[in-house]
Amino acid sequence: MQSVAVEMQGVSKGFKGLVANNKVDFRLLKGSIHGLLGENGAGKTTLMNILFGLYQPDEGEIFVDGSKVTIDKPSKAMDLGIGMVHQHFMLVKPLSVTQNIMLGLPSKKGPFLDTANVETALLELARKYHLMINPKALIKNLSVGEQQRVEILSVLYRGAEILILDEPTAVLTPQETKELFNILKLMRDDGKAVVLISHKLEEIINICDEVTVLRDGCRVANEKISCETTKSHLTNMMVGREVLFDFKDRSSDFGPDRLVVENLT
Repeated sequence: MQSVAVEMQGVSKGFKGLVANNKVDFRLLKGSIHGLLGENGAGKTTLMNILFGLYQPDEGEIFVDGSKVTIDKPSKAMDLGIGMVHQHFMLVKPLSVTQNIMLGLPSKKGPFLDTANVETALLELARKYHLMINPKALIKNLSVGEQQRVEILSVLYRGAEILILDEPTAVLTPQETKELFNILKLMRDDGKAVVLISHKLEEIINICDEVTVLRDGCRVANEKISCETTKSHLTNMMVGREVLFDFKDRSSDFGPDRLVVENLT
């Protein structure tokens, strides 16, 4: 039986009269990929920002590995083994991969940089999770998909056992998305707990073991993903009504041209 990595109970958060999370319960199991699904503005990112220490809840409790914790800043979250890859990357583009990952971390060589050992550790992590990247490469020369790998490498290097990915496929090509999902499966198989924030139904069905659905700041559902899970079912939970997916092409008769441009230079 899988053990619980994180449990959030009755978490609420408001911003100047707007309730972003309303008494939300959330449970994340070790060795699983958990989808956090909802429309834009449903409260998904706010809930995970609370878990990562970027926001403080107005009420509610958080448990990590069964112990009640107060996560008042991201460094505390990282000390607890929680890492977050944001939708907008937090990388310093003129610096190299290794330099970005070393930022803010103490060096084992005291006042001197420990670049060689850090590069060796990064290469080992990259091989283990198929996150192949050149540690010496400058961030500004990397593709979006490669930059995302650097972000993931960074949280792994800091010892994260719980990973939060906020809309990670929003800027990826289909091939990069497929590669990312293979990486997440390797992490799951290694016992890590992964939260995938998304509003894409196909992603939740294809990669996740479990899904929690938020709507208007409230948790409306939590269930296992199975071969019977459908887009219609997930959408109904997201928006609270049936949504039509079978769009039929309607042919139209157009009138005469109203504007024609030719040989424009």
